[in-house]
Amino acid sequence: MVSFPFEGFKFRASVKIPALWMSYGLALVLLSVLLVMGCQRPTPVPTPTPTPTPIPSPTAVPTSTPTSAPAPSPTSTLAPVPTPTSTLVVESRLATTAFNYVKELSQGLGSRQSLTSEEREAADYLTSQFKGMDYSVRQQPFTVEMVTLEGSGLTLDKPTPETLQAVPLFRSTPGEASGILTPVGLAREGDIPEAGLKGRIALIQRGIITFEEKVKRASAAGALGAVIYNNETGGFLGAFANTSPIPAVSISREDGEKIKELIAKGDVEATIVVKTEKGPSQNVIAEKPGSGDKVVVLGGHYDTVPNVPGANDNASGTAVLLTLAQELSQRSLPFTLRFIAFGAEELGLWGSKSYVDSLTTEEHRRIVAMLNFDALGTGNGLLVAGASELIDQIVTEGNRQRIRVQRSRGLEGGGSDHENFASVGIPVIFFFSDDLSRIHSPNDTIEFVSPRLLGEAATLALAALGYLARR
Repeated sequence: MVSFPFEGFKFRASVKIPALWMSYGLALVLLSVLLVMGCQRPTPVPTPTPTPTPIPSPTAVPTSTPTSAPAPSPTSTLAPVPTPTSTLVVESRLATTAFNYVKELSQGLGSRQSLTSEEREAADYLTSQFKGMDYSVRQQPFTVEMVTLEGSGLTLDKPTPETLQAVPLFRSTPGEASGILTPVGLAREGDIPEAGLKGRIALIQRGIITFEEKVKRASAAGALGAVIYNNETGGFLGAFANTSPIPAVSISREDGEKIKELIAKGDVEATIVVKTEKGPSQNVIAEKPGSGDKVVVLGGHYDTVPNVPGANDNASGTAVLLTLAQELSQRSLPFTLRFIAFGAEELGLWGSKSYVDSLTTEEHRRIVAMLNFDALGTGNGLLVAGASELIDQIVTEGNRQRIRVQRSRGLEGGGSDHENFASVGIPVIFFFSDDLSRIHSPNDTIEFVSPRLLGEAATLALAALGYLARR
């Protein structure tokens, strides 16, 4: 999961540059920015435990390894599970299969940091798994242009030269901009000076609206660059859903207030520099043709932030993806199933962006829904967000099967790979869970992953596919 453009929703964020992790105390920053897709999302459902970083009793870890489930007889559609008893049996089987995949991904493969050989090894593992289920499989390579701390920064040039600690926002356009710093509040429509910002650098407070909206408005007014200061103590990491029109960096609230005090005494000139570097990643795409021309995409990212096992974020979602692929490999459906394991999600949803950008008009037309699975393995229950019609079906089915699932409050999309599909009008369903307290940390281990949640997510996904098949 990644931090993105919806303000106030503390979701996870990550940067792929070791220097940043070291110099910015990123482990702490990430926990403070969690749940921020720029990734600043709307307010999440609070973690059900009372402490800031709850440590529940570890879940028992099964010792078995992934096994192939018996292939069910082909059916024309996914019929609803007929009885509560059979539901529990199927859910238990799905839970065991998914949990064993989590074990293989988080312990067997371990950290799957974006743009590394470990990420590539994970892609090859997934390719092998899908091929073993008789899917048509390919890898889709793409290039990531990522911001880097080296060479990037913010310098106050006048009245007194000073270098401040600044972090480029993900997907900031690279370049250098110099000008007079001009405060524009939250950069809402009424906050921009009537005289505009031509030749200036906008000083913007974080909050309320997306980073993208803030910076686009400043750029349209003539700003050459943007400095966004935090609305709470300390610094933060942020990202744009799309490449920004001008260079943009983030700074701490303290430095933002300091600059405002200097501006009150006279003009303050500054220079922003944003540097980027490129690296390779890949999506893994597995497909099973259906009887009709429509397509349903099921996706989840397989990469992690550096030096973490990523059991919940996102071995859990990848495991459910593999479990569903195994469960559906012998079923006949009226639409093509397309499973996509996305790379480089933690750097700003690059894999899903690359895939969506590659779609032709006809390919886009054929996709009727996208189901995304990300960080759904810890906590007490599942949350779903996305298209209202699909969410209603999932919540209804959850109630029928006594699965704890809730519609996410205020979250229409963002923070994970479904956002790029939603942005082009494809209906999405986003599955995640109600405890994200350990993501992007060394504590994101299998001991805290619940097999029950994995099985329930897979069960509800099958129900959603059944609804789509009958629609």
